[in-house]
Amino acid sequence: MKAGFGGVIVYVPDAEAAAAFYERAFGFERKFVSDDKEYCQMQGEVPLGFVQEDYAQKSLPEFVRNQSGARPAGFEILVVNKDVDAAFKRAVDAGATPVAQPHDMPWGQRVSYVRDLNGVLVEICAPWTVA
Repeated sequence: MKAGFGGVIVYVPDAEAAAAFYERAFGFERKFVSDDKEYCQMQGEVPLGFVQEDYAQKSLPEFVRNQSGARPAGFEILVVNKDVDAAFKRAVDAGATPVAQPHDMPWGQRVSYVRDLNGVLVEICAPWTVA
């Protein structure tokens, strides 16, 4: 059986607050919120879910929590937008912390970086293709 990529889950202090931030900052929409509000999933081709840290620790060993004041973890969430400059401004206006202003990469793609309200690194980039 071939494995497939199922989505991304980020552990956060408040799943609803994280979902609301991604709605304001990036225009995402919620697809599902659990009755206990410990899990929120955003709509999209690749599911992005937020699980409250306390809930996750019921079944997982200790993990490093994302913190806005600490160095970001070694991963990023990638948000694709045709207008990187406008998307970057929207995210910062919604409370994201700017990391790298929009700029062009040698291969022609425009990219920028912010951190979300929990310190998670988010790349905002133009659509890209692999040759």
